[in-house]
Amino acid sequence: MQQENEENSKIGIGTEICIWKDKEQCGNCQLHEDVFCRPKGKYLFYFASPLIIGYIPTIILTLLSPISLTFKLIYFISWAAYALFFFNIWETRILCNHCPYFANESQKVLHCVIDKGKYKAGTYDPGPLSTSEKIQFAVGGILLMTFPIPFLIFAQLYLALIIYIIALILWLISVQTLVCTDCINLACPLNRVPENIRNEFINRNPIIKKAWEEKGYEFN
Repeated sequence: MQQENEENSKIGIGTEICIWKDKEQCGNCQLHEDVFCRPKGKYLFYFASPLIIGYIPTIILTLLSPISLTFKLIYFISWAAYALFFFNIWETRILCNHCPYFANESQKVLHCVIDKGKYKAGTYDPGPLSTSEKIQFAVGGILLMTFPIPFLIFAQLYLALIIYIIALILWLISVQTLVCTDCINLACPLNRVPENIRNEFINRNPIIKKAWEEKGYEFN
C-alpha cells in the first residue's frame, strides 16, 4: 500500500486520469477500441509515413540543386531550428499540455506514441485551449508547414515544390481520417473524435470534465 502511494505521488495529477491507471481498473470500458488511450504503433505510421514519402525526395532534390552550399545550409538549419523550437517549446506549452499523456508528473518527456520523447515544457492543463492558444497553434503550425515553400519557389525547384505540397496534402488527409479521429487530446483544434466517444471519455475523467465545464461546455 505504501509503495502504491509513493508511485501515485510521483505520477501526481496523472492518477486522476484513466489512462494512467492499471488496465485491471478499466473494468468493462471499451474505449480502447475507439481511441488510443493505450499506445498503438500504427498511429505513428499513419502520422509519419506521408511526411517521409514527401520530405526525402524534396531534401534530395534540394541537395542536388546548383544552389550554393551556404544557402542550402542556412535553409535547412533555419527550418530544423524552428521545428525543434515549435515542437519542444511552443507547441508543448499551448497544445500538448492539454493531452492526458502529459499528466504523468514523473515523466519529463511525453510517452504518446506520436510525440514520444518530446520535452514536456509547462504543466498539464485538463481544460480546452484558450482562444490565444488556438491562434498560436494555427500560426505556428502553418509557419512550420509552409516554411520551405518560399525557398523552393525562389530556387525554382518546382518538382521538389510539387512533391512537398502533395506530401502535405496526403499528411493532412491521413492525420484527419486515421489519427485525429482516435486522439485523446480532445482540446486540439484538429481533433475529430465522435461526440459520443468524446463525452464517454470525458465522463470517465472528472478532472477533465470539471475543467471543460468551467469553460462553459456541457456533456451528456
